[in-house]
Amino acid sequence: MQSYNKIKTGSIILSCILAAYCAQAQAFNQAQTRADADLREAVETLSQVRQQIEKEKLPLSTKIATLEAEVIEVRRERDRLLTQRDSRTLNLDNLRGRVSSLRDQQNFIVNRLNEFIGEFEARIDLSEIPFYMEQLEQAKLVQDDVDVSQQQKRLKQIELVEAAIERIDATLGGQRYEGKAMTPSGKLEAGTFLSLGPQVYFASQLSESAGIVEREANNPDAVVASGFTQKQAEAIQAVAQNGTGYLPLDPTLGKALKKAKVRKSLIGHIQDGGVVGYCIIALGGLSLLLALFKIREVASFQTAKPTAVDEVLNALIEGDEAKARTTAKSIPGVCSQMLLVGIERITERREIIEELLFQKILEVRPNLERFLAFLALTAAAAPLMGLLGTVIGMIKTFQLITIYGTGDPKGLASGISEALVTTEFGLIVAIPILVVHGLLSRMARQKIGQLEQVAISFVNGIHGIQNKDS
Repeated sequence: MQSYNKIKTGSIILSCILAAYCAQAQAFNQAQTRADADLREAVETLSQVRQQIEKEKLPLSTKIATLEAEVIEVRRERDRLLTQRDSRTLNLDNLRGRVSSLRDQQNFIVNRLNEFIGEFEARIDLSEIPFYMEQLEQAKLVQDDVDVSQQQKRLKQIELVEAAIERIDATLGGQRYEGKAMTPSGKLEAGTFLSLGPQVYFASQLSESAGIVEREANNPDAVVASGFTQKQAEAIQAVAQNGTGYLPLDPTLGKALKKAKVRKSLIGHIQDGGVVGYCIIALGGLSLLLALFKIREVASFQTAKPTAVDEVLNALIEGDEAKARTTAKSIPGVCSQMLLVGIERITERREIIEELLFQKILEVRPNLERFLAFLALTAAAAPLMGLLGTVIGMIKTFQLITIYGTGDPKGLASGISEALVTTEFGLIVAIPILVVHGLLSRMARQKIGQLEQVAISFVNGIHGIQNKDS
């Protein structure tokens, strides 16, 4: 019974499976049929689309080619426009640079013209200012006048430049004109000016004063420089009257005249040193006299020659003391006294004779070395005294600066120059005295050495005689 039930159950299950499979197969067939229909429809649609594309492809290709050609043309036009723009930009930059360069050049010319006005006024001689006063004033006034155009300003300045060029042409060949100048005597006199190149001469009509004209600070008038000889003044007067002749030239353009003015005489130079300078010069003069005296004294100091000492010793060896004394007396200088003392004490011991001879040397030595210490002291003290004078002068100079300020550098330089005069004097005194002291010291030592040599030679000879006698 149970087996039957199992078979029955299995049959039912199998039937269900078969029924389900049949139903599924039928549904699959239906789906396949629908899919085939859809496929055929899609193929037909695709065929229609392809046909439509084929129809539209040629016009589109033609249109694309046309558009691509237009794009290429547009790109070419764009490149041309860019190139043209860059070229115009470059030209604009060049124009801007040129405009800037021209503006700088114009500013430079304007500045140079403005500077030229001041330089021209300072360059011309005071006697020439009346001839150019009007043009100078106009050129100065238009510089700051806002109502005057730049062109009018340039015209006024150019007129002054043209006047300066005409002045150069005139001065190269020389020109004469009348005017007034301050003569070396301090009088303002009328006369004739001679302009030749950069130099201007003046010849007075009221006196014989004549010379080169120079400019002085804080003096509105032309000033005639001093220092010209009578012959030079007459030559200038002759040219002023006749228009021809020879003129004295100053190639330094006034520097030589200024240097001649500040050049002082020896007495004036000494006076600049003040009290300290006088002391240094007095010390130097005294040292010079002592140096000359010592040179004469040391040079005239005589010593015995070795042959003379040998003659005295030979006479003593022979036993002839009288001859030895005569020979010793004939020897000049202190050596004669030394040998006579030795002859008188010939029988004494060697040590005693040596002491006696060296006693004579010691008596002479102070005379040979006297005043040498003073010369050495002068050589050392003179530079220090000069330095003292310089310090005193600098203190005075700074006191003047405190009172009057440093507005005038020439005065300051003059004060410092005068302060250094004492240092100059100190070195002038010290250097030669130092050299002379060294020479005199060497000569004195040489003379003393010669005396010692004579003494030693004589003592050795006496010692030999004593040994021979014993």
